[in-house]
Amino acid sequence: MEHTITIEGEEATINIRPAIIADIDQLTALNAKWQLASLNGNTEKGFVGGAFNSDFFELLIQRREVIVAYHHDNLIGYMLSVNHLDAGLLKVHKEEAEKLKAHGILMPTDNVAVGIQTAVELAYHGTGLISLIRNEFRLLLKDRYQYFFTTISKENIRSFTSATKFGWKQVGENEHYYYLTLVV
Repeated sequence: MEHTITIEGEEATINIRPAIIADIDQLTALNAKWQLASLNGNTEKGFVGGAFNSDFFELLIQRREVIVAYHHDNLIGYMLSVNHLDAGLLKVHKEEAEKLKAHGILMPTDNVAVGIQTAVELAYHGTGLISLIRNEFRLLLKDRYQYFFTTISKENIRSFTSATKFGWKQVGENEHYYYLTLVV
């Protein structure tokens, strides 16, 4: 779907849609760009924790669990969900989602999409693009899930502030992460 945003005083038309195989090279590049290791300790603009390769993105595309935003021919943002793995932090996501159900915060029948990750090119921060991507992502997944669940590192202050400003609710935390949900 096409949207208009303002970048440095100029209107720009952004196309947001489900990812396709042809997007993989740009997806892996944007993911790598926002990796904590790639930022040389400069985390004030945010970062992503999960590193994904082309095979991983291909699987997410087949599962219709990644959405992309383009300005002209350039990928400028994405949002994804990783629901097919039970390892590491993703296992924690699933366990925490089950605890929310057990404590009555979520309904036992609610389906929860976990492993939510968003990356947006720096020039597009503060333009409202993240909200547009999130809303399109909700539309993509609303027939399968009632909630999104994610963790944000306590070191990632910008991402936590942005998420809670735009509707994510903190539902818990541990020593290293905040736990958040968003109604789909």
